[in-house]
This record gives sequence, structure tokens and C-alpha cells, in this order.
Amino acid sequence: MPRSPIPGFRTLLMGPSGSGKTWTLRSFASTGITPFAIFTEPGFEVVGDLPCDRLHWRYIRPATQPWRALMDSAHKINTLPFKSLAEMGDINKRDYNQFWTFLESCNDYHCDRCGESFGDVGKWGTDRVLFVDGLSGLNMMSMNMVVGSKPVKSLADWGVAMDNLERLLQKLTMDLQCHLVLVSHIERETDEVLGGIKVMASTLGRKLAPRIPRFFSDVILAEKEVSRFTWSTTALNVDLKNRFLPLSDKIPPTFGQIVDAWKSKGGVICPADTEQPAVGRPPTQVASR
Repeated sequence: MPRSPIPGFRTLLMGPSGSGKTWTLRSFASTGITPFAIFTEPGFEVVGDLPCDRLHWRYIRPATQPWRALMDSAHKINTLPFKSLAEMGDINKRDYNQFWTFLESCNDYHCDRCGESFGDVGKWGTDRVLFVDGLSGLNMMSMNMVVGSKPVKSLADWGVAMDNLERLLQKLTMDLQCHLVLVSHIERETDEVLGGIKVMASTLGRKLAPRIPRFFSDVILAEKEVSRFTWSTTALNVDLKNRFLPLSDKIPPTFGQIVDAWKSKGGVICPADTEQPAVGRPPTQVASR
């Protein structure tokens, strides 16, 4: 089976809580593309009625600790001076391995619903979309991996966590052949380049947020007006981007239109390449003893 001439689309879907971001998974039903979700936050029961053949998922729950560990952390915070807290390397760091679990899931996706393994997401074809919901969970995982539950984060801690998260986004957006959707909450941040305040993806630090849109083909704002959900690529003072969607407001919140636009630019829905045996490769030589 040939590969698609162009890789799948990369969409960053931003919006406040309750703006229908997770719900849009349903819109893949008529596209011929199967969603494979990694949820890093609770609340995905809104799509729990979809059958497994229309939605596979993996849930990496947020980090929690036993009461005794929380009591130990609280005791340190209550009794140690600020300087001592700041100089701590970490607190209970080994209990925070969720970021590693996320990477493991990308290396070999295991569906919690059917129990089947689907292999390396980097080898999937354009008949699948990796739907990561969402960035807020990845933010916590990346920081917790660096400091555990340490209450005082140094500039170096923030730098390591931000760099680690940025490298993950680069991997997901540059190496995958399949489609990618990343869901994110929003925050108001200072635009480091043009100045002023803009609404951007909620992530670690102020410097990373303005760099995230460059990884994606479309950056969309999900909105809710009373009982109506819409998308926008033109909202004022929001860091948005469009390649497969029009410059417009009140866009219907469906991925079918992105799939159609992707196809019109040369995209073809096809499964991953079938690995072929090497041609002309010399046989392995076994050294004699």
C-alpha cells in the first residue's frame, strides 16, 4: 500500500472548559479515519458511548499520592524555611512517571477498551488520527517528572520541563504520518514578539506558548454560545492559524471539513506501509569461533 503524498494534518484545538473540544471526536465517524485517543485528564465519558471500533483510547490519569506521602510533603512545607524548600532536588519524584507512560504509549499504543496493541504511532498511516486530550495534562506530567511534588520550582526546573515538552511536540508533529489533534485549554499571555496580550495555548511558562502554533497546520479556537458550539480562525487577540480551514468565524465544529481540505491538497487515506524484505542485503555473517 503506498503512502499518502503528504502526511496527515496537525490540528491544535484550543478553548475553555466546556467548549466541546472532546465532543468533536464524534465527527471522525464519517471520514474513514479511526481516532486513537490518549486522555491525560478526566471527563472523556462524553464520548464513552462510541463503540470501540470507532474510538480506541488510552487513559493516563493525573498523578496522585498516598495520604502518607501528601502528609510528608505538607510537613516539609510547614516546618522548613523557604530557602531549604527551594534548594530541595525533588519531593517523591519517583512517584511521578506519567510522562514516561505517555511516551511508552506512543511507542506501543495499547487500547484500554479492547486490550489490543497497535504498535508505534510513528508507523501508523493516514487512516488513523492520534487525538491527545490534552496539553494541560502533559504540562503537569513534564513538570512533575522534573521536580516531583516540590513546592518551589527554580528557573532551571521550568527550563528543563519546557524543553522536554517542546521536544515531545516536535516529535509528534514532525515524525508522524498519521493525523494529529492536540487539545488545549487557553490562557492570556504576553506576546513576546509583537507585544500586547493574546489568548494562547495554556502551557509551561510564557516563552513556550508563542512557539507552539508553528508546529501545527491549523490552530483553532473552540467556542460556546449558549447551547451552540462553533470554531473560529479569526477571533481577535487569539494566536490562531489556518491551512485547511477558511479564515472565518462560526465554523461548524467538525473534522470532516479538515479531512476534505487535506484531501484536496493531495492527502490520501491509507494504512501504514507494509514492511518489505530488504533487497540486495548481504546475509548476516556469523563469526566462527
